[in-house]
Amino acid sequence: MRDNNVEYPWHQGTWDKFSNARTRQHLPHALLVTGEEGIGKIEFAQRLAKSLLCLTPKNNNSCNQCNACKTYESGANPDFKEIMVAEDKKQISVDQIRELSKFITLSRSFEAYRVILLQPVEAMNINAANSLLKSLEEPAGNTIIILLATHLNQVLPTIKSRCQLLSLPMPSTSQSLEWLQAHAPQLDQVEELLDMSYGRPLLAFDIKEDDFNQRNDLAEDILQLILEYKSITELAKKWEKLNHERLLKWQASWIQVFIKEDVIKVNSSVTESTQLKQNLNKIKELIPSEQQWNLYQKIIEQQQLIHTSVNPLMFIENMLTSWIQASHQCRNSN
Repeated sequence: MRDNNVEYPWHQGTWDKFSNARTRQHLPHALLVTGEEGIGKIEFAQRLAKSLLCLTPKNNNSCNQCNACKTYESGANPDFKEIMVAEDKKQISVDQIRELSKFITLSRSFEAYRVILLQPVEAMNINAANSLLKSLEEPAGNTIIILLATHLNQVLPTIKSRCQLLSLPMPSTSQSLEWLQAHAPQLDQVEELLDMSYGRPLLAFDIKEDDFNQRNDLAEDILQLILEYKSITELAKKWEKLNHERLLKWQASWIQVFIKEDVIKVNSSVTESTQLKQNLNKIKELIPSEQQWNLYQKIIEQQQLIHTSVNPLMFIENMLTSWIQASHQCRNSN
C-alpha cells in the first residue's frame, strides 16, 4: 500500500470540495476520482478512505490514532475493501464485484463508514460493470464506494451518472518542482525527470536509465518505420514482450505534446533525452496536425484492449500501423 498520509498541494481544491460536502452532510454514496497518471490519484483516494473510516476525524482528516485508523494502516480494517486487477488477470471480474456486493451486506465493525475502493474502473469487463451498477443503484447505508479512473471517456455513462466526480488537476510546473525538491532531494536532474514524465511528478520517481533507453529506442524505431527503413514485422517481434501499457502511455504523452506544442523543446544541457526529443520532432514533422488527434484516439483505443486477451504480436503490429497510417495521410495529401 502506498503512503496515504502524503498530501499534495495540487489536491487541495478537490479535497476542499469533498470536505465541504461532508461537513454539510451531503456526501454521495459513490465518488469517482479522475486525473492523469502520476499526480497522486491513489494517494488521494486512500486519504479519502482513511478519513471516512476514522472514528474521530479532525477537520475531515483522519486522526491516525483511533483503532479504525490503525487497522487501516495495517491493512486489516474490516470495514474497508479494495478491489483491483488480480496479479494473474487483466480485468476486474464479475466475481470480484459480487464479493463487493456481499461485503456491503455485512455489519460494520466500527461506527464510521464502510468504504470500498475500486481501481481502475476501466479494467472492469462489461459483466463486472453491469454488476457494479446494481450496487450503485441501490446504495447501502453508511457505505461509500470510491472509484478511480484515468480515462474518463472509458467509464460507462451509467456509472458516471451515479457518482459524484472529483477531478484532480495537473500540478503546475512550479508546484511539481517545489514538491520534488522538498520530498525527493536524492533525485538528480529534477527538471529533466519532470520533463521526461511530462509534468507528472510521481512518475519522475519511476524513471530509470532503462526507461530513458527504451523511450529513445521506441521513438527511433517509430521514426525508422515511418521512413520505411524498418518493417512492422521486425519491430513487432522486438517490442511484443515489453509492457504494452507503458509503451502506449509513452506514445500517448508524445502525441499530447505534438497537439499542444509547435515544437518539442530541446534543452542543450540534457544529454540523455536530447536524442529522444530530436526524434520526436522529426516524427512530428511527418504527422500532419489534422492526423495527430486521430492518432491519439487510436492509441487510447488500444489502451482499452490492455486488459483483454489480445494476441501480443498483433497488438504491437496494430500499434505500429497507426503511426504508418497517420504519416501516409501526410504523403497522400502532398
